[in-house]
Amino acid sequence: MTDSEGNYSFRTVKPGPYPWRNGPNDWRPAHIHVSISGPSIATRLITQLYFEGDPLIPICPIVKSITNPGAVQSLIARLDLALGNPMDCLAYRFDIVLRGQRKTHFENC
Repeated sequence: MTDSEGNYSFRTVKPGPYPWRNGPNDWRPAHIHVSISGPSIATRLITQLYFEGDPLIPICPIVKSITNPGAVQSLIARLDLALGNPMDCLAYRFDIVLRGQRKTHFENC
């Protein structure tokens, strides 16, 4: 759920990478699937949130299938220490942009 300004947040345990049987040694980087729906969105939008600095991002078969470097960058959440809680949790910022030049890459669009 978002607030009236479209802001959202959630708390979770950071996922880990896992092997993907697409190739002999393919791995998926740590990621979270994100699904967006709303009254002005005709079809549910689906994307993936990756974490800044993960060395598996550039070699992930799914990420490599995205030909626009800007689209890949739109999927990477940035570490934001100001949003975290000291000695409790780290926080990442992931802005979802629905339209325009900086639009987030969606799997089904």
